[in-house]
Amino acid sequence: MRTATATIKGLEAIRMIHRGHCILRPPGVAGEVRFIANLFDIMT
Repeated sequence: MRTATATIKGLEAIRMIHRGHCILRPPGVAGEVRFIANLFDIMT
């Protein structure tokens, strides 16, 4: 169940980025990676 929850959270975060619901700094892939890392407290 934890794995399913983590997967759904990740998919929803990616959808949010692609729909433009968040402002990425810097824009592009680097901004997406940084946003996801901050969202899930992942060290990059």
